[in-house]
Amino acid sequence: MNSEGMRRSPALTVEQDLLAQEALWRLLRRQAGLYAPESSSLPAETAAALVESIRLTLGADRDPKVLLSADLNQRFRLGQHRLFRKIELSKQLWRTACLTLPEMENRSLTDTLRSIGGFGKRYNVRFFAQEIPCDIDYQLSQPVPETLSGVDYLNEWLRRLCLEQEFLRRFDQPAARAVVARSCPDYRRLLINLFEPVAVNTLGLALLGEDPQLLSVSPPLRRKLEMRFAPLTEAECNAALSVGADALCAGLGIQNQQTVRYLNGLASGLRPRLRAALTGGTLEHIFLEI
Repeated sequence: MNSEGMRRSPALTVEQDLLAQEALWRLLRRQAGLYAPESSSLPAETAAALVESIRLTLGADRDPKVLLSADLNQRFRLGQHRLFRKIELSKQLWRTACLTLPEMENRSLTDTLRSIGGFGKRYNVRFFAQEIPCDIDYQLSQPVPETLSGVDYLNEWLRRLCLEQEFLRRFDQPAARAVVARSCPDYRRLLINLFEPVAVNTLGLALLGEDPQLLSVSPPLRRKLEMRFAPLTEAECNAALSVGADALCAGLGIQNQQTVRYLNGLASGLRPRLRAALTGGTLEHIFLEI
């Protein structure tokens, strides 16, 4: 089989790679026999999926030398046990996400959480650990890296959602809803992120030394931001946004380093939008008044 799962690993010598490929083939034959005990062959796509699942379960993509282990079957069983524990973490994160929903309705968020609720029953640890058997339509402010898959992807997605929702719940909820509605009047039905408009407004206020809890960026404050950013170089803009993110965290008493990094990521990603908006002469569609 010419599968991506059987690719040559640069982390191994040629001799080690041959031994790793043989070990992977043995595990694949065993898994294929368990998956389809009455069949002597499998479609190439199914075999490739089984290989991907094996590699994920073993952690072979992170450390290909694991395939050289003396007792690979035992390693595989331990890997499956780790995945089952991660499913339990998924359930905890999902419950937290449901309990910390902001007081603003969004269909894609509700539908996504409803679908994730059945993940544990549908997730196939034994054969297809890389799959994500649920519909994730809600858009995070900062997407989960495509390098993650299966339960690892879902857990990181839920962590980021919980972080966003915890941030939103720091503010007066009617005011937060007003900011989101100002950004997207039909926010209840459209595929939009609820966190970002609020976070961007609070970042702008923190940049000016204002209280982030105000939430609203008035026209005079917006003009101050326009005058501040208009003359900056790209590097200076990045530095100013980073300072603003730190000021925002300090102003809100945020000490959780995951949240600090997330808000710094938001600030970094805002620079291209600022430059494009300033070309048009105004930041009124970025920093919103309510």
